Amino acid sequence: MTGAVSLVIPLVVGVVTGHPIGGATVGLGAWLVASRAILDPARVSRTFMLGVVASLGAGTVLGIVISGEGWLIVPTASALAGLGVLVRRIGITAALTLLLTAANPLPLDPLPHTGLQVLGGLLSAMLLTLPWPWRRARPLSVSLSQTAEALADLMEAAADPGLDPRDWDDRRRKAGDSLAEARVIYARHRWQRRSQPAEKVTTALRRVFYETVAAHAMFVSVHDRAPAAVETVGAADLTRSLARSLRSFIGEGLAVEDPLPGYEARVNELRADRPHGERELLVLVLLRQIGHCADRVRKSLTAAEEAARELHATRNVLPALTARPKPPPEIRLSLDFDDPRVRHALRALLGTAFASAIIVLFKPPHPHWLVIAVLVTLQPTYGETRARVWARIGGSTAGGLVTVGILHFHPSLWWLSALIGACAALAFGMASVHQAYWSTFMTMCVLLLIDFQLRGGTAVVESRIVLTILGGLIAVGCTRLLWPRGETVRLAHRVVRMLRGHAAAARTLAAVSRGKSSSEKAETRIRQAELDADAVARSLDYIAHEPGGTAPHAVEEAVDVAQRVRDDLMSVTSVLRDEPGDPGHVPDVLETVAVRLDAAAQAVQTGEPFEFTGDVDCELAVMAASVGRLAERRLTELDADPSDTRTEVRRALVRTAAADQALRSLGADTVRLCDAATSAFARVTPEAAVAA
Repeated sequence: MTGAVSLVIPLVVGVVTGHPIGGATVGLGAWLVASRAILDPARVSRTFMLGVVASLGAGTVLGIVISGEGWLIVPTASALAGLGVLVRRIGITAALTLLLTAANPLPLDPLPHTGLQVLGGLLSAMLLTLPWPWRRARPLSVSLSQTAEALADLMEAAADPGLDPRDWDDRRRKAGDSLAEARVIYARHRWQRRSQPAEKVTTALRRVFYETVAAHAMFVSVHDRAPAAVETVGAADLTRSLARSLRSFIGEGLAVEDPLPGYEARVNELRADRPHGERELLVLVLLRQIGHCADRVRKSLTAAEEAARELHATRNVLPALTARPKPPPEIRLSLDFDDPRVRHALRALLGTAFASAIIVLFKPPHPHWLVIAVLVTLQPTYGETRARVWARIGGSTAGGLVTVGILHFHPSLWWLSALIGACAALAFGMASVHQAYWSTFMTMCVLLLIDFQLRGGTAVVESRIVLTILGGLIAVGCTRLLWPRGETVRLAHRVVRMLRGHAAAARTLAAVSRGKSSSEKAETRIRQAELDADAVARSLDYIAHEPGGTAPHAVEEAVDVAQRVRDDLMSVTSVLRDEPGDPGHVPDVLETVAVRLDAAAQAVQTGEPFEFTGDVDCELAVMAASVGRLAERRLTELDADPSDTRTEVRRALVRTAAADQALRSLGADTVRLCDAATSAFARVTPEAAVAA
């Protein structure tokens, strides 16, 4: 609605003052700038919009300069199209404005035309970035409430023995995505209001996520060894209580329950039966560690309780605009031909050059629609481009036919203003639903706006439909013929980066266990490894849109197993945070895991076969032997003095036994990850072919 208002205001002012052409020129500038905000209207910043206005002005000036110069339009439009792909603030605005200005007779003198068009862009940029309530998209407290709800579902599933592992993975992924979205919305709001409560709540929920994943791994280990013990201590009651606290964390009832006293009492009763073997003692150790995880969840929620109450109390308050942090630079130009952005920029440059050459040679009526169709339709992948072609051709045809019917009745300027506003509102509002809706109502809005500016009848509609079809075919040809398999080529490199990212996380965790680094740094490394895995997943999505591009099924398995590896690393992080002290063999196991992942990355990079070594298993065997010796010593201490619970042997046993389970799971998942990743890219040697 705001975008439509920014377009209608200058039209109405132009009609009232008797200068409709000037009002239409302002409205065209407003439309060109407002259309750049449709992808994420609530997140667009004033700095970005002013950059779009600057590109609008530059495109208008260049269009005026080269108007009537013939072949100059080819290199100029092509260069602006390629640059727009690399620089987000430029986008297609500069090339689009250049074409509209150079290919059409100016309705006003050059200087007033430029000034009025830039004025329209400034009007649109100002209105769209004012702190309207809709600018908050979803209120921050609502987003954090939904994140807490997803974490509550995950917490309830953590102790469920009958839960399918795939269901757990789905819930974990949903909670992780919700937490990531909350971080994005929090970052979006920081420039509007520096919110320390939001930062505290987000940090608390992130810690809850880590502790829930760690507790789930321990629950699985206990279920495998002593399923009856889980029911005895009331693990389900513990997780349900924590889930209730999460659900009421950001809301009216902010009281955080404390389920630990009952749980710890039942664990102590179980311990009073005196374990008679290493297995029973290990079960008790894991149950105590689960209690520690629950305690850390409770403490995190309690520490952020006041911040959550403040967020809930101010959820309807309009944020005040204050100074925002300097935005990060947008241009990260390596100018590497293997970079998908560089390839897409070259596609846009060559496609625009080809379309511009056609209009210079054959001089079709209203020629700018051909190049505009190429610019708007061309996408980074063949599949996306092909889908957009059909949506744009269908939408432009439908919108053009409706416009012909409207113009047949020769509506007055007042009716045209109302129709343009309605079409703009529908175009902006339905752009996120489907490209076909955007193309339909955008076509109607632009054609009516052009008729408002210069009455030209239906010839422009016919030209737009024909040239849109031709431009779509050019766009499809560019993505089909020019480097259509970029992500397939890069997939191995992304998998190598994912493996090395997980190896770096394991090494950082080894440094944490030695006391040479902090657990926060380990969490940062784990998050970075998750980003590397997400890059592989995005590559798989792109490959599905590449002609002839297929990804090995093992890569999908590697992405799934990598998530379990990160869960294991989170579990180890939780244990090390809870039980600091002598690390024992923990850093050695983590170092050998990192070496194994690096070796697998090297095998993927070279395509050579990967052979597993027994280093990790050897270190785990040494650690298991250490757990056995500590258990025997602890049983001896209990025989001598049953009331002695504060000995160094007990602390070492708790720490080593809990870490042993997490590391064993890490070792097994690492084997699966390396096997899946290397098998996807292993070259078949002649000897292997003969053996097969």
